[in-house]
Amino acid sequence: MIGKAWNALALAALLGTGVQPAAAQGTSSLTSKIELEKSTPSLDGQPPKKAYVAPDVVVPGDRVRVALTFMNNGATPATGVNLVNPIPDGMLFDDTADTAGFGVSIDGGKTFGALAALTVPVDGAAPRHATAADVTHVRWQWPDAIAPGQSRSVAFFGRVR
Repeated sequence: MIGKAWNALALAALLGTGVQPAAAQGTSSLTSKIELEKSTPSLDGQPPKKAYVAPDVVVPGDRVRVALTFMNNGATPATGVNLVNPIPDGMLFDDTADTAGFGVSIDGGKTFGALAALTVPVDGAAPRHATAADVTHVRWQWPDAIAPGQSRSVAFFGRVR
């Protein structure tokens, strides 16, 4: 019974305010979609095939994909789009395949950079290298304009705590 309650709370945490992407400006819109990663064995000796499904229940260790879609509903190109999304408390950042313009923050979204270049201060010792567990926000900056009526999608992966 406790496991079922935790699963419901974990799913609610992922679907709740912690995964809401930054609001779109003007006439643009921003949507997010959370999917559970499922692996199925391949019969031909290839790596397992991955599929993404709407989660009914998530448990610690599950890998989820958070897909973000920016849509320019305006009449003019959207320039300087800066897409920032917090990592929910119930999730650990895992990875992204969308690396163009991508950075992470380990300080609550104040500064961003490549994870390998970030360090975490340690009281009385030298800073340590940041890890995925330190990531608090992800960000994509798109220098090119997004034309009216066009969209752009990115995704990041996380593990349920």
